Amino acid sequence: MASLVVAWVFVSAQTPGEAPSSVQLTAKFSRAGFEQPEAILWPAYFWLWNAPLEPERLREQLHDMASHDARSVCVLPMPHGFRPDSTNNSLDPDYLTDAYLARVREMAQEAAKLKMAWWLYDEGGWPSGQALGKVVEGHPELTRRSVTRERVDASAPYTVPADALCLVVEQPEARVVQPGATWSPSSSEDVAYVYRVVPGGGVDLLNPSATQRFLEITHEAYARVVSEYFGTTIPFTFTDEPGAGMPRPPDSIPWVEGLDTLYAGRGGRSLLEDLPNLFTSPAPDMPVEVMQARVALYDALSMQFKDAYFGRLQEWCRAHDLASAGHLGGEDETFGVVKHSFGHLLRPLRTMDVPGVDLIWRQVFPGRENQSNFPVAAASAAHQNGTRFAFTESFCVYGNGLTPAQMKWLIDYQYLRGVNLLVMGCYPLSTEDHHMTGERPHFGSMNPLWDHLPGFHAYVARLGYALSVGRPAVRTSLYYPVRDLWAYGLDAKAAAETYETLGAELLARQCPYDLIDDDMLGKAQVTDGVLVAGAMRYNTIVCGDVRWMAPESLARLVQLSQAGGNVLCVNHAPGIRGDGGEDVTSLVVGTVGEIAGRVTSAVAMTPAARGLRVAERETENGRILVLFNEGTSAYEGQCTVGSAHATELNLERGTTERIPVSGGTISLQMEPGDTKAFLLAEDSLEGAGPQRSAQQTITIDDSSIRAVASKQTVVGEHNFEYVKRSLAAVPFANSAMWKPWLSEDFSGEVDYEFVFNVPAEWSSSPILLETGAIEYAATVFVDGKAAGYLLWPPWRVTLPACEPGEHTITIRVANTLANELTSERVAQLWATKKGPGWPSPYHVRALEFEKESRGGGIRGPIRLSQFTQS
Repeated sequence: MASLVVAWVFVSAQTPGEAPSSVQLTAKFSRAGFEQPEAILWPAYFWLWNAPLEPERLREQLHDMASHDARSVCVLPMPHGFRPDSTNNSLDPDYLTDAYLARVREMAQEAAKLKMAWWLYDEGGWPSGQALGKVVEGHPELTRRSVTRERVDASAPYTVPADALCLVVEQPEARVVQPGATWSPSSSEDVAYVYRVVPGGGVDLLNPSATQRFLEITHEAYARVVSEYFGTTIPFTFTDEPGAGMPRPPDSIPWVEGLDTLYAGRGGRSLLEDLPNLFTSPAPDMPVEVMQARVALYDALSMQFKDAYFGRLQEWCRAHDLASAGHLGGEDETFGVVKHSFGHLLRPLRTMDVPGVDLIWRQVFPGRENQSNFPVAAASAAHQNGTRFAFTESFCVYGNGLTPAQMKWLIDYQYLRGVNLLVMGCYPLSTEDHHMTGERPHFGSMNPLWDHLPGFHAYVARLGYALSVGRPAVRTSLYYPVRDLWAYGLDAKAAAETYETLGAELLARQCPYDLIDDDMLGKAQVTDGVLVAGAMRYNTIVCGDVRWMAPESLARLVQLSQAGGNVLCVNHAPGIRGDGGEDVTSLVVGTVGEIAGRVTSAVAMTPAARGLRVAERETENGRILVLFNEGTSAYEGQCTVGSAHATELNLERGTTERIPVSGGTISLQMEPGDTKAFLLAEDSLEGAGPQRSAQQTITIDDSSIRAVASKQTVVGEHNFEYVKRSLAAVPFANSAMWKPWLSEDFSGEVDYEFVFNVPAEWSSSPILLETGAIEYAATVFVDGKAAGYLLWPPWRVTLPACEPGEHTITIRVANTLANELTSERVAQLWATKKGPGWPSPYHVRALEFEKESRGGGIRGPIRLSQFTQS
């Protein structure tokens, strides 16, 4: 193939210190913007480029996504060099070659024609920062380095090698011996260790030179071919799970040039003198000096990681009219900062223009108790930065049994904690052979749900619009006890447990919150009884059982409390050096329950409803209020809104309807999983319609409903295959449930058909269609034309008004791919397959999830009602 001729295109750049226009806040709610949100708000699929990049095939798949209202896309290159034995990808042309970049340009052009948004992923596979190993090729100085140690035999004098960092004598008297000097033990019982800096591991992302080379290899290459789309079709980059070395005592600690200076600058003593403390394994009875050393080291390393990697990426992106986006790895765990490779949660997130989180492997799932509230972290960073978006990467390795109802619940769970954009997995370029077992769920034609998901995509876009317009109305902040986590490691149970419990209690009391850390507290200002922290103003700060708060943070909280703000602390005032803190009369101290009971809810619910979650935004023309019934019980009651007018924003249909407000309250009826959104204002929303309700309900006789066609998805020898059948009008009584009729292994779709005679008096009214439970999705057609989707309870959809007389209604029901994938036939077929990629590394885990979604069918009764003005 001919080499790519690269043309440099001048692009107007943002000032490096400014966030690009793509993430600036939008002040006013727009009815048109809600009905048809901008492209970036629609879900973006990870488009796995795992096969030869044939232009026609690429173009066809991009059009397929766009036609299904997946109006954003994130290409995830999967080169053969990425995990070749376990994933065995066949990307061709190879990653970052001229021919590869030519394909990127062609598809970016096509996306622009389709008015899609494109997230620019920055790695070949993951984690980011490696350029698939190219960063360190020929540059060994850019690999990670760490300090290790070895005990020295004390039976004879020892000369410290010239290439050593030092020798530290621990007993009988602590001292440092420099390279070249000789240590003469006083007895064989003396204890000393020689410390060395050794190379090993991947790219050293504590080194800004490594980040610079990464940018040159990846970002600059993309800029040469698609920079004309930066800031428009391509608004964001995406960095995925980058990691830096973090302490792993007693084995090693990371090393970077100047670490001794960085360490001293974060409150440490002499780094060399503290090496024994830094190599001490965490334990509940650690001396204070060990904990102090750990805090200083983690502080230094996480700050260096933020500056050397995330800061450099953000600077480059802003200079090219791009917003930097991404997420860490392991951020769902409170202890992730000491278990994984990022050291601090909020520092890197605040150094992104679009901070994100990663929801994989069922970290969160409907029906579980005590689930993590980690999406709040990304939202807090965006809120304090004063930018519009935070995102979630969701569903990877959730398996192909994932249903639309579960997908909605998971999105609501995260969006009600402050995120508002979605990148989801996965749309594979190829599912041939071993790629059938690849990272699931698969989306696309092989998934029986695919043609039914435009309704989900629209729902997500509208919810994202409602939760990204205006400013976040969050007035409470929860202290993030990162210094306690650093000090105690996995033994920081009191800080972690009270932090997690407080977060859950705040949400259960309809009190949205942000996280705040020592970095933000240290530079915050107290004005008129509120804490001004970046773009946010908090009147209440809640602290768990904290013993290692930075002294300047405690001083700021005392200042806030004395100025009239609320500072609520569990068990005792925050300590600053492993203690319980000194009594401060202006700080309120109590149990978790007592503390949570003193916070101010965003809305008042009568009766109380611990299962309801609330998010609120303030716009120029009113407040946006979104409620989600996350619990397992239905709710019926009153919600105090404090406004003269309320408009319900229908997230499925995109309509706006005026609803009655009585005494400043609105009535609510919410089934488990229900989500409702409102615009609350002193003036009525122009163009909003009247509230509608069902009238004159007609129940369809089951005997008039027939199953008339089916389409089955099956695993073939080399790929998924499809079997279409015309059915001999199977009665509903025999065909409603698929297991006894089509077998438990059937994955696919079935069309149910009946004729409905629209009464003359219904001619100008929409029609409400309701069914019993569906496993797991359906599209409703009126006279052969798609008219709406049934994706989650309550199973109802509004159909357009019809002329009086007979109309054919078709309900096309789909289950998931799980039935086929978990069948014994497929298990036996795939057991014979051997070689690289058979099966994928995530296959076994996904199968276990998929076994839970082997249903299929639809229950009655089916009812149609005139949907008229109340």
